[in-house]
Amino acid sequence: MVDRSQVLTTLADSDVGRGLSANELEQVMALGQLQKMDPGQEIVRQLTPAEAVFLSCAGTVMVERNALNGRRQVIAFLRRGDYLGFTATTRYLYSATALEPCVMLKFPRKKFIALCDEIPGLKENLAHINNTVLASLLDHLFAIGQKRAHERLAFLIYQFYLRDGSPESGSAIQLPMSRTDIGDYLGLTLETTSRAFSRLRKEGIISTPDHHSVVIEQQEQLEDLAEVD
Repeated sequence: MVDRSQVLTTLADSDVGRGLSANELEQVMALGQLQKMDPGQEIVRQLTPAEAVFLSCAGTVMVERNALNGRRQVIAFLRRGDYLGFTATTRYLYSATALEPCVMLKFPRKKFIALCDEIPGLKENLAHINNTVLASLLDHLFAIGQKRAHERLAFLIYQFYLRDGSPESGSAIQLPMSRTDIGDYLGLTLETTSRAFSRLRKEGIISTPDHHSVVIEQQEQLEDLAEVD
């Protein structure tokens, strides 16, 4: 279980707590409640009242939007330090599920918004987060609309590489989601997703020690494929 000091460090290192004083960080922490989530546990449900916002402190969370006909689009995979739950409406426009054991810092939405009015730096940070989320969605949209299957997969792997702090060569990057989840994020069928993995392996760009981990063997080639600028 992640302890309080680790959560405070996560908060301070995240875009939510960026630049806040020690006293301001303590104010934010005091408002939150730690919640441990098991794999498969739902954190928020689409169209339910948006009563809370969350800071991810450990684990990977999948964010998805579902249509009435059963189709879905995976929107994001959130990691430590990511922010979840703030919407422009009174209801969540997506669902979020833990893919592995997760720890979330949960804040009552109304009280969190009120705290933003008391701490100008926190309010500025949320504006920055919203801009960052928009930029990420634009990158995602570009990758789905303009890239071939193996390039889309390279885009996802490179995202995880960056979020893991650019680990040393030969280090395994964990992908806790299923191949179906990856396909629904990249706009690919399960079969096409599998072929994309096979192509990147065949070209020596990645290796896959197991079904949920990837090792980048040729970083420059992966970056070239993942490029969205």
